[in-house]
Amino acid sequence: MDGQLFLDPQRARRGGTDLSLSGEAITARRREVGGAIAAASAPSPWGKDDIGAAFEQKYRGFEELVLRAWEGVGRHLEGLGADVVRSVDANVRADAASAGRLGRVDDRHQQR
Repeated sequence: MDGQLFLDPQRARRGGTDLSLSGEAITARRREVGGAIAAASAPSPWGKDDIGAAFEQKYRGFEELVLRAWEGVGRHLEGLGADVVRSVDANVRADAASAGRLGRVDDRHQQR
């Protein structure tokens, strides 16, 4: 393509919107399923004996890490989708402004 970028603005905006919606869905599932996981593990159902305490010590950190990462993925996808839409809009505006400037240059050149 000789180093040129071809952008289908409508398709790119839809992709950005879909990405944001995916992030929202991931975040919603995190709240629903992740919340249920946290609630179920809160009373330490594996017991309080030595084995249960050892499991608790290892498990709790992993649970928190996974739930935090899960939430972060959702938030980041939402933000990335919004960034895509803003980028497409900025590129379309820049192209339109450049085309207008080039048109004015061509008009001046033809008048001579």
